[in-house]
Amino acid sequence: MILQTLLTSVDLFYISKLGKDFAAAASLSNSSANVIFVLSSLVSAGAIALVSRSFGSGDQENVRTFSGISIMLAVFIGAFFGILSFIFTKSILHVMFDPSPKVMALAYSYLSIIFLGTFIVFLNSALRTILQAIGDTKTPLIVFGISNVLNIILDPFFMFTLHCSIKGAAIATVISNFIGLILILRAVIKKVYKNNWNLFFKSLQFNLNNWVRILKIGWYSAISQVARPLTGMIMFRIVYSISKSDGTAAFGIGGQLFNYTFIFLVGLSTAISIIVGQSLGKGDVEEAKIAIKYGMRFAVYNMIFFSFFYLVIPKQIIGIFISDINVIQIGANYLRIVFLGLIFVVYSTTYGGVFQGAGDTFPPMLASIVSNVVFKLPCAYFLAMFIGINGVWISVALSVVVESAILIYYYKKDKWISKEL
Repeated sequence: MILQTLLTSVDLFYISKLGKDFAAAASLSNSSANVIFVLSSLVSAGAIALVSRSFGSGDQENVRTFSGISIMLAVFIGAFFGILSFIFTKSILHVMFDPSPKVMALAYSYLSIIFLGTFIVFLNSALRTILQAIGDTKTPLIVFGISNVLNIILDPFFMFTLHCSIKGAAIATVISNFIGLILILRAVIKKVYKNNWNLFFKSLQFNLNNWVRILKIGWYSAISQVARPLTGMIMFRIVYSISKSDGTAAFGIGGQLFNYTFIFLVGLSTAISIIVGQSLGKGDVEEAKIAIKYGMRFAVYNMIFFSFFYLVIPKQIIGIFISDINVIQIGANYLRIVFLGLIFVVYSTTYGGVFQGAGDTFPPMLASIVSNVVFKLPCAYFLAMFIGINGVWISVALSVVVESAILIYYYKKDKWISKEL
């Protein structure tokens, strides 16, 4: 997760050096791309639940079957959304953000290339999930480590040596992701199929029943995952309407910095989902609850650690990306205000992992819709009218509290324990 976050951070770091309009364009583009890319959970959510349960029960045939079906689904769904997004790139930017002509031109040149690599992102997500579901989190680390080192090298090469500007960052990202795809596909064939290509190709089947089983689990997860970045796009529009490139750049950089808080939390949530899935596959509920207990404790430690950066030295870390004084001040306020609500994310991270591992993806979907769509958007709009940009930040913080409260309620009901897939 550190390396995955670095991939976008490196892009934003180099792009921000070109100016705040470039930083704003990259921020709007990344917000748009995230809405599409999180749809990969249509496949990955079902894959991690079904593969981990099969692995926990010792059913290797089903591990291979669900892995192959996940790969096939990732190819088809990723290609579909990639083509659609590429065709409507300008429309997406115009409808969601209505940026100035300069920011629009910069964002289009970057985002249109990023969208060409959509199917690669979907496949990488599915393949990474398959390895994680069988307990292998080391291989994705190595693979995406190589991919990120490559991106760090290619970014300045395409942007400055070949004079491709912001477009060069997008080219570097797609190439790096493609190299990662080749490497992680090879790892899956080795670890899941024991280097038997016949078993691999045999598993790439069209089985409507199993496709539906994966998508049934993934559907709620996809809605849950897409709600946050989709509302994030609307939040970017609200921010842009209030403070143009200054606020938009601060929002984008601040959001990128918060990704570092989620590095450990997402890894932790993945670990919890794997252990819960494998434990339920073995019928050992107590093992699952022990993992949840320690997961919550580690999540709290993580938030204590990051409180120093976001509450004490926010201006200094925003300043790493950009030198504009106004952007730094707006970004520092964003980090301080939002972090006060983000403390409650320990619940959504821990319990979100539980529901994903159990294949019970309805509660996270409901929590995401209510907190992000029903609550955050109207709250941001009205608070922005009365107290300006800080009102938007307050709405973000409060939405995290709302989401956590809903997940706590559903977790306490214990229905995830007996969830049938």
